Parts: sequence; structure tokens; C-alpha cells
Amino acid sequence: MISPEHLGQKAVAVNLSDIAAMGGKALHLFLSLAIPKSMLVKDLHSIYRGIKTLCEHYGVNILGGDTSASPDRLMINVGVIGEMSEKEVLYRDGARPGDGIYVTGTLGDAATGLKLIKRELSAPNALASTLIKAHNLPVPCLETGRMIARSHLASAMIDLSDGLLADLRHICEASDTGANLYHAALPISPELETLAEINHFDPYDLALSGGEDYKLLITVPVKHAASFQKKFATGELSHIYHIGKITKKSRIKVLMPDGVEKQLDTKGFDHFIRP
Repeated sequence: MISPEHLGQKAVAVNLSDIAAMGGKALHLFLSLAIPKSMLVKDLHSIYRGIKTLCEHYGVNILGGDTSASPDRLMINVGVIGEMSEKEVLYRDGARPGDGIYVTGTLGDAATGLKLIKRELSAPNALASTLIKAHNLPVPCLETGRMIARSHLASAMIDLSDGLLADLRHICEASDTGANLYHAALPISPELETLAEINHFDPYDLALSGGEDYKLLITVPVKHAASFQKKFATGELSHIYHIGKITKKSRIKVLMPDGVEKQLDTKGFDHFIRP
């Protein structure tokens, strides 16, 4: 489960990630709550504390919103306003054949954390705590997104909320392209590798299709690749992984280490299917 304070932080973080996905600077937040009668006042205060903590951390102003009653469930609605130069905005439709595909961190930890919360997997306490934290407390890549946008080296960008395959599909559909992913290059954390060994499953399945990583997925033209990678190598940005290439064909394929090509279902997390 998630604590009320962490719930408040996550509600803010996932919306800040949308600003990061276009390279913007987050400025203001509007919050609306629908509160059930059964909710404890102390839990409500904890939610607000989590919201305020993250807004203060990222320098975001809370400007207002609305509070109302709910028949039986808590509902949180967050809207964030950001800004940036029109010349720096990164959309989903700029990817072109030949562009490299990059991500800004490891994949699959958040989805694994959710499975631990739902008790579909088991793990020692320390390991479980790390992976559950990845699900409950995502970190929006605001500064990384801004630096990528200011560099003018990328062609498209999106945040990974629905899963790598699903969000890459969003870029490919908007750009009228396909993509090849390099299976061996997909970044897996040591924690996920260890848990996969304990529970006997393939961690790459969650890296490809698990949601809520909130890392950035970026496409970069070949002519800018060296400069782009140098920015990460010099420590200006977070870790980066080169995981594939944009193609002409409107399919997403995974290239296995043995040379076999696999065309996978690009369906990721579906927000409209009840778990």
C-alpha cells in the first residue's frame, strides 16, 4: 500500500513528469479533492503535507483548486502549468528514421513494486522496500528534460508512464515511423535482476511493458548523437542508455542478442482497465 503522504507526493510527481516530457519548467499547480466522509482528518493532512513537500522541492506554487464531498472514494485531481521557449518545445512527432532511441534510467522497477504491493511476487524486506519506493515515489526528470530541450539535440521526447513499448508507440504513431529496440541494451536495475532470480521470471518483460517508470524516452538524430551522449558522460545529466533506433517501417521490433527479431505487442499499462 501507499501512505497518505506518499500518495500526495506521487499525485504531484506524475503531473510534473508531463512538464518534463516536453522540456518545460513547472510553475504552478491547481489541486481539487473529492473527500469521502470515512476519511480521517489526519490522513487528509498527510496528503496535503506530501503535496506541499514536493511542490516546495521543485519550486512550484500551489495556486488553488476545489474541495468537495465524495460518496465513497477519495479523488485527487492535479493540474500543472509550465512554461518554456517555443523554440525548445519537444513533441512526440519529431522522430525520423535513423534517430537513436535513449532512456534516462532503468526500466521495470515501478511495475515490479506494484506486483510486490499486490503480493504477486515476494522478496526480502530491504529489496521489496526499494522496488515499492520506485512505484510509490516516482522522481520527475524536470531538470534533465529542461537541459535536453535547451541543447536542441533531440528530435522527440515522452515520459514513460504506460511502459516502454506503449510510449515508444506513441512517438512512432505521431512521427509515422517504426522502431528497433536492442534487447541486450535495455537497462535493468540490480534489484529487479535479483527479484527476477528469486521469483523465476524474465525481468525484460516488465522493462518492456511495465508502466510508471517516469523516465524520459528521447530520440536523437545521428548527427547529434555524439554531442548528446557527451552531455551525459560529463555528468551534466542523469544516466542515459542507448536502447534502439527509429526505422521507416511502422512496426516496433525487439532485436534479440542472437540476432532473432521479435515483433511484440506494444500494449502497456491501460489506465481504463480496473486491476
